[in-house]
Amino acid sequence: MKLVVDANVVISALIADSKTRELIVTLEPNLLTPGFVSDEIENYENLIAEKSGMTRQRVQQFVDLLFQYIEVVPVTEFHLFIEEAAEAIGEVDPDDVLYVACALASDAAIWSDDSDFDEQAVVETYSTSAVIDAFDTS
Repeated sequence: MKLVVDANVVISALIADSKTRELIVTLEPNLLTPGFVSDEIENYENLIAEKSGMTRQRVQQFVDLLFQYIEVVPVTEFHLFIEEAAEAIGEVDPDDVLYVACALASDAAIWSDDSDFDEQAVVETYSTSAVIDAFDTS
């Protein structure tokens, strides 16, 4: 199974040594994310450093580590699905359209705790707790 991971899931994994972080580095399915997520995480580096107690340099090291397990998908690989995704998600959040388009192009589900994805019915969405339930073997 492929999962498109949203920025909030990645940010959560960066802030705390959590089950989310563990899942990102140990899950069997392919993890993907649209290219803009890297920029979004960079915009929140100060907040991540503050909440995690890490230096910005350490945060960047963790970002680099996590993205060894998450494939960044350029918009060129899913741009043909943006119109379909926009129709499915409506006008709730423009960034959500890109996650849906990426999932459609990749034949993937979405891993997000954002209820905005409930507005669409073209791709499956898993919350963190659902991912834990589905893939945790401990």
